[in-house]
Amino acid sequence: MTDSSLLIIHQGALGDVIMTFPAIIALRKKFGRIDILCQGQLGKLAARLGLVDKAYPLEAAYVATLFSKPVDKKIKSILAAYSTILLFSFASDLKKTIRQISDGRCFQIPPRPPVREKINVAEFILKNLLDCGLLKACDFHNPHFTRQERHFPDTVRPVDSLKIFIHPGSGSIRKRWPLARFLELADILEKKGLGPQFICGPAEQDLADELAKQNRPVHGLGELTDLADLLESAGGYIGNDSGVSHLASFLRLPSVVIFGPTDPLRWKPTGPRVEIVRPELDCNPCFEIEPENCPDPRCLTDASV
Repeated sequence: MTDSSLLIIHQGALGDVIMTFPAIIALRKKFGRIDILCQGQLGKLAARLGLVDKAYPLEAAYVATLFSKPVDKKIKSILAAYSTILLFSFASDLKKTIRQISDGRCFQIPPRPPVREKINVAEFILKNLLDCGLLKACDFHNPHFTRQERHFPDTVRPVDSLKIFIHPGSGSIRKRWPLARFLELADILEKKGLGPQFICGPAEQDLADELAKQNRPVHGLGELTDLADLLESAGGYIGNDSGVSHLASFLRLPSVVIFGPTDPLRWKPTGPRVEIVRPELDCNPCFEIEPENCPDPRCLTDASV
């Protein structure tokens, strides 16, 4: 077993994992080595940003045996090598399996607070790490790396301060501000001398097709490491509540994020240069407590250009 070594296990998507990044930065002061087991692209991103030393892909067949029997000897060997394992999961059975394999300490933290609890996810994670003794209050001083502290390659793209990336998609269509509003906004930015450019992911082909009809060039979302480089080349970012918005904000890119049915108190991105747009309404954000939006989703439609 390696002394002062930490393995983080997280089964979540991009935005959920990025919410742990401030905590990982604080944990790096405590551990000589930090590795992560998560979705493959997310692990590569975390390693690329200098947050972790090594990443194991959650999709690997040997990892899947943690949820079945017998457990593969390769994942047994990996888990046994760490003095501490930090599990972001609601699954108590997974923690039991890990404890049967590893002699090290194992801490389990929910990846997000209960749905009606008004606390930011990143703050909730830090609070839990404080409560379990993995961190102290003095460890929270600087929850972000500077650009120089991150492990970017020597050939970093130059920054074009006039370039503004717009991401009109999201992990759920319920969180999308109308595309027509984004197009109107892009026109206004151009009149101000800025250069708006659109970003769409593979699950947002409907948006990409419509943007093509409007003669708007679209950057496809490929590897997350390439996306990080792309975002860092711009002067600003605008998007919905999405994993891409969390990444842009974490990278300190000046960002405006449009919220609708999700609660910004809980899900506001962690970056120091992010502003939230959401109309003042009496209704509570319903994304996490209702299976679909209400018939009149004013939380999105009332957000003007």
